[in-house]
Amino acid sequence: MEDSMTPTYEPDHAALKKMYEDFQSTTRDGRAQSQVDDDYFHGNQLTPDEKRILQARKQPDAVFNRTRPAVLGTLGVIKQGATDPRAYPRNPGDEDAADVASKVLRYIADKSNFDAIKIDVAKNYLVEGTGAIIVEADADGEIPLTQIRWEELVYDPRSRRQDFGDARYLGVAKWQYADDLKASYPDKGDEIERLIGSGNMADDISDDRPRDGQTVAWVDGRKRRVMTVELYHRDDGWKRCVFWSGGVLEASESPYLDDKGRPTCPIVAQSCYVDRENNRYGIVRDMRGPQDEINKRRSKLLHRTSSRVVQEAAPGQGYGSIEEVRREAAKPDGVLPSGWQIVNTGDMAAGEAQLLAEAKAEIERMGPNPAILGRQGESQSGRANLVRQQAGLTEQAVIFGGIEEFELRVYRQMWSRARQFWQTPMWVRVTDDEGAPQFVGVNQPQTDEFGQQIGVENQIAAMDVDIIIDTVPDTANVQQEQFAMLVELAKVGALGQNPGPLLLEASSLPNKAKVIEKLQAPTDPAQQQMQQQAAELQARGAAAKVAKDEADALLTGAKAQNEQLDGLIKQQAAQAGFGPPQMFPAAGA
Repeated sequence: MEDSMTPTYEPDHAALKKMYEDFQSTTRDGRAQSQVDDDYFHGNQLTPDEKRILQARKQPDAVFNRTRPAVLGTLGVIKQGATDPRAYPRNPGDEDAADVASKVLRYIADKSNFDAIKIDVAKNYLVEGTGAIIVEADADGEIPLTQIRWEELVYDPRSRRQDFGDARYLGVAKWQYADDLKASYPDKGDEIERLIGSGNMADDISDDRPRDGQTVAWVDGRKRRVMTVELYHRDDGWKRCVFWSGGVLEASESPYLDDKGRPTCPIVAQSCYVDRENNRYGIVRDMRGPQDEINKRRSKLLHRTSSRVVQEAAPGQGYGSIEEVRREAAKPDGVLPSGWQIVNTGDMAAGEAQLLAEAKAEIERMGPNPAILGRQGESQSGRANLVRQQAGLTEQAVIFGGIEEFELRVYRQMWSRARQFWQTPMWVRVTDDEGAPQFVGVNQPQTDEFGQQIGVENQIAAMDVDIIIDTVPDTANVQQEQFAMLVELAKVGALGQNPGPLLLEASSLPNKAKVIEKLQAPTDPAQQQMQQQAAELQARGAAAKVAKDEADALLTGAKAQNEQLDGLIKQQAAQAGFGPPQMFPAAGA
């Protein structure tokens, strides 16, 4: 969302075009390899020549894709790993502001479906090598998150850092239909039509991705499309430009500010690996070798086991031609002519099978191991499973660390957008309250008894907090183990006569609060009346007990006073020389 008050500047169109064309030409080879990585993920792993050879052998061109399960296993670990944004106060007394900031971040992440978008970005991160998100704000003040596909991301090819912290520009390049572009920029309609109708255009583009040919494509004449680039670049601060080959469509300072109020780039990108040539790639690059080994070794093993090698029993004693012998040997029920015998090649087949097993083990080692995926040690305790899974994640800790770093920067961008664009009073719903939704008011005006505004409660723009990510371990196995222990205690009566509500509370049953409420609420009217009468009797009994206790207390006090008075009289009589006084003389005395 670009503010109308954002200062404009005069961009250099030729320099902007050179940035994009420099990116295209410099990263062409690296992006071509990333496309191959994507093909391997989707099972497109055989070349046309390899398929023709297999067809000539009358073998199926089957692919046993071990790459995709390895990548999906890693994505599954990322999806199951719970993360929680948390804000901490920078100054004493800002604890309440930090709590509000944490709830605001959770609200934005839930509203923008960040968990699902993160998985799509992580897939680009693991397969093609780079994932990216742009964190913007729309006209309504909402903060949407938009994934930038890896093939649409434009970046400084001289950047060497995995988080693009040293990049001088980042952007998005997309094909747009001429009619859509004219609708967005009506004043450029004549220029767009003139460019589409000119003879100076590239060949037809068959897909919706930026072209990777020898020359940079700006116009798709047959489909009437124009390449448009939205670029954020450093030029005495971050600037934003939207341009095409015909000129600049928009230009201004970046409308988005960081936590210090300076223009910033809203694009958050992360690469898995960066080599010395600045090529960016993911974990699939290392899987391509073992995957080729699996496909070719299995195909060769199939060819070897379905073929037989024959030789003459003795030189010159074989009958029939060599072609006849070969045809008969290839048949399952073939009969070899006299003088020929089968050569045992079992040792070669065994070697092929061993190499195939090693290739499978190698590619499985590159993904989450069976301990992480819960395929080992089902009979062990939940805590033992958790410890083993954490140990198995050690080799992939760097990969997951990149995703966590990416998440942290996205949350900080969210907070910067909220501070900048949330200026009006609003309510944030806290969704982690199981009993009832909780609402937190932000930017709420405070008034005195005369209705005059005296301040603003929970003003987002004035909050100064630090954002971190809390990684919550997967404790499902441990919780299940603890629940099983509670069930065993309930069987022996250690949890009382009615352990049902306690067990339900400790279980992982969805909507368990409603279940407990329904179980505790009677449905039979007669039962309700009996419970009401029992409650009344219980109340009367409690009142009677209170009255009895009060009467006993009064009687005890009276006895104590009587004893105290009797003692005092005896003391005074003794001092006067009289005997013990008779309070009640005998009759006839």
